[in-house]
Amino acid sequence: MNWRWLAAAGVLHVLLAGALSLVFIRDLGWEAHAAVSLSLLAPLLLAALPLLRGSGFGLSARGVLLVVVGAGVLSRALLVAVPPSPEADIHRMIWEGRVPSVGGDPYRHAPDDPELAELAAALPETHAGVNYWKLPAIYPPFAQLFFRVVTAVSVHPAVMKAALVVVEGLLVAALVLLLRRRGLPAGIVVLYAWNPLPLTEIAGGGHVDALGVALLGLGILAAESARPAAAACLAALSGLSKIAGGVLLPFLLLPARREARGPLRVLLAALGTTALVAAPFLTPALLDRGLGARLGEMTGSLWFFARHWRFNESGFLLLETVFGEYGRFAVLASVVALLAVLLHRRVGPALAVPLLAGAVFLLSPVAHPWYFLWTLPFMVLHPGRRVLLAATLALSGTLVFAYWAPWNIPPGEPWFLPWPIRLAEFLPAGLILAGGGALALVRRLRRVRLEPPEMRHR
Repeated sequence: MNWRWLAAAGVLHVLLAGALSLVFIRDLGWEAHAAVSLSLLAPLLLAALPLLRGSGFGLSARGVLLVVVGAGVLSRALLVAVPPSPEADIHRMIWEGRVPSVGGDPYRHAPDDPELAELAAALPETHAGVNYWKLPAIYPPFAQLFFRVVTAVSVHPAVMKAALVVVEGLLVAALVLLLRRRGLPAGIVVLYAWNPLPLTEIAGGGHVDALGVALLGLGILAAESARPAAAACLAALSGLSKIAGGVLLPFLLLPARREARGPLRVLLAALGTTALVAAPFLTPALLDRGLGARLGEMTGSLWFFARHWRFNESGFLLLETVFGEYGRFAVLASVVALLAVLLHRRVGPALAVPLLAGAVFLLSPVAHPWYFLWTLPFMVLHPGRRVLLAATLALSGTLVFAYWAPWNIPPGEPWFLPWPIRLAEFLPAGLILAGGGALALVRRLRRVRLEPPEMRHR
């Protein structure tokens, strides 16, 4: 294949991204959203399959990467300008970024607090778009600092989305460097850069997960570059952007054990970073009710979310059927068990992170599409694991079916998904995993049967 094939795929990707932006601008409905989003997988596969097969496009590695990144930037530019929906989290992010400007505290003052009436009057559109008015902030401290910096420049949603796209660029750069470290074509990053999931959730929706995932990607790069302290700082910042980001820390402690003070250095780096970021939220004025009460304020909405919210659940339905009201504890136990297995088998963080994040996504009682951003980019680093990668790509496309709820349920009413929609969302990836597992089992049994008897017990 020559370079024209890649160029045509890039043009098709940008055109489909433009069509997706029109879906939101013209409010064309869920069917159009799903059709265009799934169509975006076509140029992705057209570009990725030759690279995965090693045939290339007759271009240098730099030339391929230039086309991939260039088309990705253009498609994101089209979606950044799209106005967010009233349910988008970006309104709360902007709101919480401006709360300190009127002397408020996002962890203490909910959006409907009378003390913030002045801010509500100054930002009527933002205030009207904030969801869950009676809940204070759920986002961790580093995310709050990010919101403050961005909203100090502008409160326009496009500026917040543009800032997150810039941060996402750091993730793409980390993925490129990690692919090169593995001796793989850097152009394989097209599996992420042209994927409809980050296009919709970061450039389109402006979800702060982009910040946490980018920091986690940089942390994995630092870990593989033998910089455990820097990796610990980045992992801490990721966890302080969104709680899931701290998943990298346990995988930094095992390699650090080889050095006399390795684990201590990793822990001190993470703790020092945490203390530095949390300091603006633990001032004497904010500690007037005591440290315990303050920590309760900072985590209260998170615990409420963990105990009560649910949407788009898949594996959780099975756990809930078996364990009843203890289903959420079963999720926690399952995740801890998987973490222990990955640590025991010394699985590297670049693979352990997507495996763990993917398991959490499938077991969680709340599985918003943007939560899968913690799995997708890191699975791109493992093209040799074809079944897992194929299932990941399939789910990244079919997650668009979860948008049936915001397109069809009136604002203020609880979200739900009909069973046909949920099956369309999860069944393709499930069949890929089941089929791949069955083939692997058949091959293993065939290999055992062909081995001489004396070799089977070695």
